Amino acid sequence: MLDEKIKELENILEKLERDGTTLEEGVALFEKGVALTRECMEELTAGKGRIIRLKKEMDELIESPYETEKEI
Repeated sequence: MLDEKIKELENILEKLERDGTTLEEGVALFEKGVALTRECMEELTAGKGRIIRLKKEMDELIESPYETEKEI
């Protein structure tokens, strides 16, 4: 889904760079681009959070065998 949004942002950029875009069209495209950028950032932030949680879980799994050995 993120890839699709990025592709759509690229298409918007191409349209904005082309001559012949009216002011109204340009503003509408810019607004859509801002909204898509916000959505992409939210997805990236959520993904980062999941990665941080998974890394923490992995760190705990790796440490727990050593803690068990220390207790013996």
